Amino acid sequence: MPHGFFTVEEWQRPQDAGKPAWMPILHLDSYQSLTKAIALLEKRGQPGLFRVLQTQRCLWGEMEDGELRLHGSHVGSLDGLARLAELYEREGGRRPVEKARQDRAAAKAKRRENR
Repeated sequence: MPHGFFTVEEWQRPQDAGKPAWMPILHLDSYQSLTKAIALLEKRGQPGLFRVLQTQRCLWGEMEDGELRLHGSHVGSLDGLARLAELYEREGGRRPVEKARQDRAAAKAKRRENR
């Protein structure tokens, strides 16, 4: 059974001269399942055309030596996605690699101390 961060979208017909579009109607965090997403949609009890999007990975692309380099990370909630977007903006699109290395080293040292 698939698990992940799900967004359920509904197909919206255009009003006036607008264009049709998929509109988000439900969000489920990373502890939910596709079965749960479908159950919530059924509980809603409204007809329509729906799609379920599963997001667990985010890709951060940056240029290195003239080539695009993609770095993946797990995103388990809307909050996690928002924090990643904030980090991207704060760092000007450059991944804070050195800070991440320092944080991992500090966490590893702390685990050794707690043994």
